[in-house]
Amino acid sequence: MKGMRRLIGLLCLLLFWAGAARAAEQQFAPPGWAIEAKLPVTPGTDGILTPSPQGDIKAQRFFTEQAGERTFLVRFSYPMAMLPGEETGVYVKSMTDMLKSRPGEVKLRDKFTLGSFEGERLVIAQKREKTIREVRLIVIGSTLYLFSAEWPETGTGAARAEEFFHSIQLKPDYTDVLLVQEKERFRELMAGRFRLRYDATRWYRDPADTDPGIVNFLRIDEKAEAQFIAEAQPVEGSIEAAVINTAREGAENVTVRKRAQKLRGTTPMTELEFVARVQNTTYVNHGYFYSGKEGAVQLRGWAKDVDYGAVSGDIAELLDGLAISAK
Repeated sequence: MKGMRRLIGLLCLLLFWAGAARAAEQQFAPPGWAIEAKLPVTPGTDGILTPSPQGDIKAQRFFTEQAGERTFLVRFSYPMAMLPGEETGVYVKSMTDMLKSRPGEVKLRDKFTLGSFEGERLVIAQKREKTIREVRLIVIGSTLYLFSAEWPETGTGAARAEEFFHSIQLKPDYTDVLLVQEKERFRELMAGRFRLRYDATRWYRDPADTDPGIVNFLRIDEKAEAQFIAEAQPVEGSIEAAVINTAREGAENVTVRKRAQKLRGTTPMTELEFVARVQNTTYVNHGYFYSGKEGAVQLRGWAKDVDYGAVSGDIAELLDGLAISAK
């Protein structure tokens, strides 16, 4: 994924930040995290957003420092989801670039498991600082977690680092691999009574969006686009006429080639497929449209006519993720 390549500089930066100890041993289980752990003292925390072509990569970090010993826990969340197998490339790239950023003597590189998830482990001797650092990376669903401990070469820090890593456990809601992958792959967008469930391995929200009532989506290869518009009030007159008239405002020609009724739950929606010619390029549009007591919603996907056959299945799947909540 394009967005994954951009985490490296951020990841290396986060490993250098330090915090201050403030209290006794703490139970660590922040909301939204898949893991819980025990920390030697109350952690400091910070976060950072790193832009990517698909939107911001969000990193939240917790850290402790006590008598020269440091621990870090970092959670990276992405605007797109990973497919199974993509985490391997993330581990390799991340660890390679960490070593370039802060060279050290690699003492050990192997795998580790957390429940049914498998991650990568690296133990490094930092000769200049006279410390040992252990870093663990693990993808849970589509979220990357980084755990790090660093301690002086002499003393008993290694034992406390081992206690720290041993304390890291999955929360009960994250023990089923398939359920976690499904949860993070398919995301939901809510707007009033309207809900859109979409596959975040295929579609991402356009980070250039500025209008809160309009959400634009791009397919990962950018061969298709989609738009979700939700309004609290119904449109005046026919929803089909409103859609086609709006399309004609920016097109040289618009031709409807399919109109039907599509049931979403028990609610009938208008289904339209139309061809629009814009600046000498022909686009095929396919959408579901509704206006009623719940408000109005428009969801359509489109692609150039030469690409439409290859992407029409993804567009249809996106449309079928639209629903109206009962209340």
